[in-house]
Amino acid sequence: MAKKEEPFHAPFKKLKGVKITQKTTQGKKVSPEKPVKPQPPEEPDDREIFASAMRGVIPIGNDRVVPEPADPRDIVDSIRESIRRQDQEVIDTLKSLVRGAAHFDITCTGEYLEGHAIPLDPKTMAKLKAGELTVQGHLDLHGYTRQAAEQVLVSFILSSHALGHRVVLIIHGRGLKSSRGPVLKEQLVRWLTTGSLSHLVLAFCSARPCDGGTGALYVLLKKRPKKSRWNRP
Repeated sequence: MAKKEEPFHAPFKKLKGVKITQKTTQGKKVSPEKPVKPQPPEEPDDREIFASAMRGVIPIGNDRVVPEPADPRDIVDSIRESIRRQDQEVIDTLKSLVRGAAHFDITCTGEYLEGHAIPLDPKTMAKLKAGELTVQGHLDLHGYTRQAAEQVLVSFILSSHALGHRVVLIIHGRGLKSSRGPVLKEQLVRWLTTGSLSHLVLAFCSARPCDGGTGALYVLLKKRPKKSRWNRP
């Protein structure tokens, strides 16, 4: 086997196998310096941003007309007069019911309340009081003012009757947190026994404890008249 020819000129041949070490300072190895990261530019704060956005804006004058404040005494007197008129309407209605001038018989014992149109089958009234008739809808009047409660009640009774519902539950509360007592409960008597609703209501009574007790009323509605086939278009 032929020998490998040596190169003609090999000046570094003698350096083969020699280890090269990095220069040290005072016997310690010098490590390369870490690159310095550039610092991000500082972001302007909210005040600087707002000032920059508002630069050059000219404020306009206030052209609003501020009305003179009403006298608090006039407001209080107006509220008292409105309450007095509403209370008088309730009293007049209850008096007419007691005298028999209206077509409803009302009985009130403590917090318990019941009433029915004249005449009404006693068995039907007994079933209503015992909770034997299925409740098909309910309305909670908590949080409503008198005026708003009346509007909501009328709409609810009319829609319930149109749907053919016979028994609904009206939650009016007991008025324990009111200095004037159960205001909505007293109003319900007038709303259910006078006006347009009186022609749709057959009876009402305080609910059983499981349905709200004396803070709610079962209301029995009249049957919706069936449409005659001769009246169909």
